Amino acid sequence: MASEIGICNSALRKIGAAAITSLTEGSNNANYCNEQYEKLRDDLLRSHSWNFATKRVELGRLSSTPAYGFDNEFQQPADCLRVVSVSADESGVSSPEYKIEGRMIRCNETQLFLRYVARITDPNQMPPDFREALAAVMARDAAIPIAQSNTLREQMEREAQRRVARAKSADALEDYPERMPESSWTQVRG
Repeated sequence: MASEIGICNSALRKIGAAAITSLTEGSNNANYCNEQYEKLRDDLLRSHSWNFATKRVELGRLSSTPAYGFDNEFQQPADCLRVVSVSADESGVSSPEYKIEGRMIRCNETQLFLRYVARITDPNQMPPDFREALAAVMARDAAIPIAQSNTLREQMEREAQRRVARAKSADALEDYPERMPESSWTQVRG
């Protein structure tokens, strides 16, 4: 069963550092992992439209309205790390004009359908290649503060890039490709 401690220990092993038993045990390695794990996890989640982390939701219009520019505003979900697409209908095809300001989505539509990358906190919901990419990213960032090695940092940078690219590639292959809308030139020619 996957765990945060397992991912952290995988990262620590990559740089030759001692394993931890808890994020709050008080050791330098545990303190580092406790401080960095969530930040690096969320950063990696935000870097790609991961299938396992993508959610769809219909947003409820707020009773408040923007001061100017748009008629309506909608609150992003609390677990939203990145907006993937906004649509004015359930088909997901219509793309309304909108603006993201803070945690609000402002537009002139009365209803919005949102696809977004969610914050996934349970490592068991993450595919193994994502967990391994996260461990590689953590190892890269820990190479200097824990192992105190620039050379190791460079090696871990290459490893992290390779692991992240592999995870993104596997994720992309699992998804049916989205059909691109025809351009106006193609529509006129057709």
